[in-house]
Amino acid sequence: MDTRIIGIRIAEGRKHIGLSQARFAELVNVTPQAVSKWERGESLPDIFMLGKIGEIIGTRDINYFLGKAPCSCDFCECCKNI
Repeated sequence: MDTRIIGIRIAEGRKHIGLSQARFAELVNVTPQAVSKWERGESLPDIFMLGKIGEIIGTRDINYFLGKAPCSCDFCECCKNI
């Protein structure tokens, strides 16, 4: 599992919907520091949290976060590079 890809996809999704790390953290009930660590690939949200994150940024496919499935969005740079 590549924590970097997961972090990139979380960050790009969050930015696309116009949320700060602090506001995003409020929505998923974690600290802004946790979001920052996810986005830098230093730690990972648990599998249940990925589901909630997906709902917020508009994807339901957990494989999107794992880099195993391209998403259908028009904002994700990492999808364009797969």
